[in-house]
Amino acid sequence: MNGAPVGYRFGDGMRWVTWLFISTGVLWAVAIVLWLAAGGRAEFTTGTAPWSWHVLVPAWITLAGIVLALGGCVVFAQQMVGAILGRFEHSGFLDPPAGRAPRERPRK
Repeated sequence: MNGAPVGYRFGDGMRWVTWLFISTGVLWAVAIVLWLAAGGRAEFTTGTAPWSWHVLVPAWITLAGIVLALGGCVVFAQQMVGAILGRFEHSGFLDPPAGRAPRERPRK
């Protein structure tokens, strides 16, 4: 420990987080365009069932975006925990107190 501040060290997973959230935004934009332009909203609000592709395709695309967003949240949480534990490791926070030798188990 040299006293210099240790920055967060994220792994390659942060690139995955970025791409997962970008793809979520793209999927949701496509779903909104399909929902509004293809007539899904009008069909859904009339209450007629069973629904056609105008309702079902944007719904499935939105669900795929939700799954990708949840995956991005999980990878982000993993990266944060790894960065925090790495900071503890490099700061000496987890080291045993100075001047004390590790204790040995008594022998029988």
